[in-house]
Amino acid sequence: MDIRAEVWSPLQNTAVWLGAWLHGLEATDNLVDALADLGSDGLVEVLGDIRRSVLLDAPSPAVRLILAGPGEAPALPAGGEAARAASRSGQALVLGETHVLVPDEEGCWEWFVEEEPLPAPAWLSPGEADELLTRATNEAARLVTASGYRTDALEAPRLTVGTLADFYDTPGLPAAVPPRAAKLFARADRVAAIIETVKTRMGDHSIDPHLLGLWRHIRAARMAGVAYAVREFGRLT
Repeated sequence: MDIRAEVWSPLQNTAVWLGAWLHGLEATDNLVDALADLGSDGLVEVLGDIRRSVLLDAPSPAVRLILAGPGEAPALPAGGEAARAASRSGQALVLGETHVLVPDEEGCWEWFVEEEPLPAPAWLSPGEADELLTRATNEAARLVTASGYRTDALEAPRLTVGTLADFYDTPGLPAAVPPRAAKLFARADRVAAIIETVKTRMGDHSIDPHLLGLWRHIRAARMAGVAYAVREFGRLT
């Protein structure tokens, strides 16, 4: 199983860049460059359609991130084509109230328009999402310690975590991203890097049950951070 695909997605930064652009906080040229860096350049062809499809004065954020994973269905109308596509992909973007964009493995995008209202998101604040992720991380650490897990390579994981955290932070976020969202993304990145270090780089699976439960909280933190950032972009314009 690809651990990185479960704990990180370039769609997080793609969503934030799109939100900043829609609210006039980033130039189109900057957005196009960022989408290319993020592997989302397939969206460049539909930027005009995206702008025409999003009402910036709607109650929901102009752009929302949807992430799904093992045991967690995407927050989209069950049984619909968008939900099925997002279940396969594990990720999607919601534009405005009814539009859903889902990438596939080849970098192509499917655009769905939902007739029924989309399910309300969890609407976690950055503080709430950060607290849940911190609490889950501390509980996982307690369980790992209680299990008697030991390794003689403690220094290597620490160095690897630093390298992976740098990876997760690339290629960066728009300048207008609020500090609370950036902090939440950074915490999610670090927890994701720790999980990848233990499970993939060290090849240790003995504590999988204590780590896998963190995936849901990492995804929740990323979705909450995107929603908060895009709402704040709206307040700046």
